[in-house]
Amino acid sequence: MKKDKSPGAHSWRTVVPLFLISLLILGCGLIRSGTPTQPSLPQEGTLTVLFLDIGQGDSILVLSPNGHTMLIDGGNSSKDADQVIVPTLKAHGYDRLDFLVATHPDQDHIGGLVAVLQEIPVKYAVFTGQEHTTQTYEAFLEEVSRLKNAGQLTPVKARRGVALDFDPALKVEVLGPGDDVVQTGDTNNASVVIRLTYKAVSFVFTGDAEDDEESWILSQGGDVRAQILKISHHGSKNGTGEAWLKAMSPEVAVISVGADNRYGHPSSQVIERLARRKIKIYRTDQQGTITVTTDGNSYQVSTEK
Repeated sequence: MKKDKSPGAHSWRTVVPLFLISLLILGCGLIRSGTPTQPSLPQEGTLTVLFLDIGQGDSILVLSPNGHTMLIDGGNSSKDADQVIVPTLKAHGYDRLDFLVATHPDQDHIGGLVAVLQEIPVKYAVFTGQEHTTQTYEAFLEEVSRLKNAGQLTPVKARRGVALDFDPALKVEVLGPGDDVVQTGDTNNASVVIRLTYKAVSFVFTGDAEDDEESWILSQGGDVRAQILKISHHGSKNGTGEAWLKAMSPEVAVISVGADNRYGHPSSQVIERLARRKIKIYRTDQQGTITVTTDGNSYQVSTEK
């Protein structure tokens, strides 16, 4: 391991009614006060963020200083859940998720989430509720609805300004999207964008947000600075713009991307932008799972390869 220190297949016979999305969102509200039940083996005092190597897709596991857990996206398929996500969670001593975040409905971000929901308990599911009628997304909504009706899960409407009550040591805020873009068919620019801060160290997780959402977030004002940036849309040329990088001023960029993918990700334009700013680049296709650990004052980056 290298280290670097630095400052379903189910057959769906009917389409899920569109009112189900509204029901899930309107019935959930914001997170109520209080923190989730503490898992058996907390990583006390240390925040650990694992950018999992699941090929051409996203999946990020967050293990909080007080032992709470958050999964941001779930890769392409149940295989990613069964072979990477759930085993990694259990290898760190956890058998549940306090928060599960689906940044947007695209297959390479939610493909493994149904399997995760079926295999381990999840307390809160955070998503936008954007209309999207793929079988994978319908299956995700069906599973969330089933668990909600069983009293086992609370859905959370993800919009700018929502603060997630994840861990008292952390500040977790939703920077985007806004209501207007969720009503469109633009899934990328309706991605859930999250800023997580532990004392003096911040992360920004971007889903597949592109130039439009980056510009919108910047236009809303507020602090977006972060030392660690998850590069949006696997390094697509349509995101990670100059204004975004200037406002954020990251030191580390993590690109979740599959080797020899057919999209040409990451783009040379994004790599050049990062290089000009002397931002350290980590890539899952080259270095495997990338782990950032921090005590809130300094951080360390470790790679699988």
